[in-house]
Amino acid sequence: MFEKAFQRHELDWRYLSVEVAEDAIEDALRGIRAMGFAGGNCVRPYCRQVGPFLDHLGTTAERTGLVNLIRRDGQGLVGENTEGKGLVQAVRAVRESPPRRVLLFGSGNLAGAAALELADAGAEDLVVVSRSEEHAGSLVELLRRHYEIAAKSVPWENSAEFPSEIDLVINATPVGTEAVDGVPPMDWQLLSANAVVVDANLEETVPPFLQAATERELATVNGLDVFLEQAAFDFRLWTGIEPERTVMREAVEEYLEL
Repeated sequence: MFEKAFQRHELDWRYLSVEVAEDAIEDALRGIRAMGFAGGNCVRPYCRQVGPFLDHLGTTAERTGLVNLIRRDGQGLVGENTEGKGLVQAVRAVRESPPRRVLLFGSGNLAGAAALELADAGAEDLVVVSRSEEHAGSLVELLRRHYEIAAKSVPWENSAEFPSEIDLVINATPVGTEAVDGVPPMDWQLLSANAVVVDANLEETVPPFLQAATERELATVNGLDVFLEQAAFDFRLWTGIEPERTVMREAVEEYLEL
């Protein structure tokens, strides 16, 4: 995907996939510095371990402790978290006004990054619905610590505690994929007429959760939309160029056989 974008924008760049041993993270970063790399991506589990070896962290990366992107800034390396930024941008593409009341299924890496970015974008009320009470509580505490937002956690399958007039619903869990059957326990009557429904799973472009939303004529955002916006952020942070998303989308669809 990135190499296709480099070619499209006539950049003499390469994107390399490199396996790094867990005890060699610091050495790998020395290599990035020494060889003048523009940056790179960092995948699980290293996204939680790489931060201490970088010169600086972006706000979301610092608050979540998760780094999925590394970029060069002069002679230094900066760690960023672009997962939530990609989701927020994908929502903006289908909804003009910022969402105010958010229902978030999940409390993992993507859910946490998205929650912080939404709070930063002006969300006023955010409810975290998670199968892990501990993780949901930690995310709510993090939101309250850094933002003036009404945040709370609700146990899974307890829609009686969901707020009304929700204008953004996000499924950031594997529920609804081949790995985990079912759909999030959504009470569709609680959504506003112009609500947006997001399912961040990349395996299917129209998972069951989005099928249900489409049947109710609600705007939807799928995992591919979110992933591409995140990748566009990455590309822009490395190169300073706004990428042509059509080229990137075609490369991902071909790889995933969508």
